[in-house]
Amino acid sequence: MKDKKRRRPQSKQQRALSAGIAGGMLGAIGGALIGASFNGSSGVLPGAVIGALVLGLAEAITDAYRKPAQPKPMLYRIFVATFVGAALGALMDLIFPGINLIVLGLILGALSGAFSLHLMSLGLGLLIGIILGVIAEFILPMLNAAIFGALVVFVYRVLSALIFRGQEVVQFSAERVPVSEIKYVVPFEANSKTVGVDYFAELARAEDGSFKRNLPGIGIVDTMESMRGPTCDPDKVDPFIREFYEHTSRFTLSIVPVWKDRIKPLFWLFKRTIAQPMGQANLPFNTEEAQRGIVSYIDAIDFQCNDIIDLRGWVRAFKETEEAIYVGIYTTFRHEDIGYVSVGFPLPDANFTATLLPYNHDGGNFMLK
Repeated sequence: MKDKKRRRPQSKQQRALSAGIAGGMLGAIGGALIGASFNGSSGVLPGAVIGALVLGLAEAITDAYRKPAQPKPMLYRIFVATFVGAALGALMDLIFPGINLIVLGLILGALSGAFSLHLMSLGLGLLIGIILGVIAEFILPMLNAAIFGALVVFVYRVLSALIFRGQEVVQFSAERVPVSEIKYVVPFEANSKTVGVDYFAELARAEDGSFKRNLPGIGIVDTMESMRGPTCDPDKVDPFIREFYEHTSRFTLSIVPVWKDRIKPLFWLFKRTIAQPMGQANLPFNTEEAQRGIVSYIDAIDFQCNDIIDLRGWVRAFKETEEAIYVGIYTTFRHEDIGYVSVGFPLPDANFTATLLPYNHDGGNFMLK
């Protein structure tokens, strides 16, 4: 395969230094705002210095002891969120001097909950903001806005961690790491702004491979034996399910879209502005669109021009328009005698990979998670 020039990943020490610098900058800005809320202009410099030192060192130290793409400790994340809440409280008081604490509580509670992209979290944030705002307004009306902001965010983060733990709607974590540490990633991307149904044909031409579409009886995997491991015994999988994985081209595909009301407007915007032009993750928006028909292709590329298929892909598209719905690259690999399935979704100059562990489930059923 042809290599591209890429930025070298940072070493662990470099990552910690970068985190420390970023933390120092955030700490300086937040500290200056908090300092000003207590002592006016005379509190800006000492607040900035203290904030930069505390948050900069904390970011560097916590980054030095974590694994790549691993979230930082929960207690530290609560501390940082509380610091940001204090800075936001100070900022709101600077913009709107003497702001009502109930209003401030509503704003900070709403912001805290909104970041979770979950209506229950938003409701919890608003409830905490109102309750603390009412209490503070009638008992401590002169309470410093930075202290109040820190209190609202701290209470929200602690309660949300207890109530919604493990129920996050979206959680992202990403980091640049050496190639030797990313054995789970399917290393293919799109070299244009569009992925589309012809992605594998174009990849074969670019890499001097032999392209075939829907070879008779071809599947997204050669054999489910490659998935064998402590959680999966292919012999116990229902023969019909096994046939689907090993001979996918024998099957037809239909999609029934069901979108939650709060997600549907966001997906419509994503579909029109990103997914359709990109030719990837372009799921049907409604039943009418899905009923126009779906076609499914199993594409294969042989880079050595022999009888061994080096790469298999599953392309799903709308029958009428040939617009791609999903373009996925399916691979299996073994690590420490455990079989995994990795599905790579090429993107323009990037790649998204989902690595899944196979499980036997409820008799002859099969599950990837």
